Amino acid sequence: MKNLIIVLALCAGFSYASAQEVYTSSGKPGYQKHMKKKKKGYDPDKLIIAGSFNFGFGDGFVSAGISPMLGYRLTDRLSAGVGLGYQFFQQPEYANPVNPNQVTYARENLVYPSIWGRYFIYRNFFADASVEYDLINLRQPGYDSYGNYGIQKMNVTNVSLILGAGMRVPISGRLSGYGELIYDVLQGQYSPYPKGAPDIRVGFGLGI
Repeated sequence: MKNLIIVLALCAGFSYASAQEVYTSSGKPGYQKHMKKKKKGYDPDKLIIAGSFNFGFGDGFVSAGISPMLGYRLTDRLSAGVGLGYQFFQQPEYANPVNPNQVTYARENLVYPSIWGRYFIYRNFFADASVEYDLINLRQPGYDSYGNYGIQKMNVTNVSLILGAGMRVPISGRLSGYGELIYDVLQGQYSPYPKGAPDIRVGFGLGI
């Protein structure tokens, strides 16, 4: 399960036009507007580099992860890109039938490439969607097919369709932070997201 906590962030860029006073050949003052021309093709100012990280622990529980993202602003409101995340999760299991005094642990390693899109509805408020392909390695206590108790290893996959809504918080320059509520609408058997409740995602980046 991804408990995404903690991060910072904040800002975007602005374009402007200025009016400058000039003089005509007659010596009389005149005014001319100088507008910034739109760049054609690839514009590095529209590149987005962002991501989030998290870390939490207590009573044998550990959750830590990082999820960098790369994208491009297609319009002033719409952006899209790709991401690659990693999450580690550990939870103690106290019901050990072989040795009741020994604590065993369920551990999960999760790698999730993704594609995402984000649309700003009004000012700094946005809605987004992403598709994640979850590659999950599970190590958890249990019984094997022969009835022997021990750590069982399993590799599984899962597809998550994440819908979210949140707000960007500008800081300075192109640096921005954001927070949002997200939910996996597919809720597959091995979905790392909470079932029946939204999760929280906090992140930061340049050009968001």
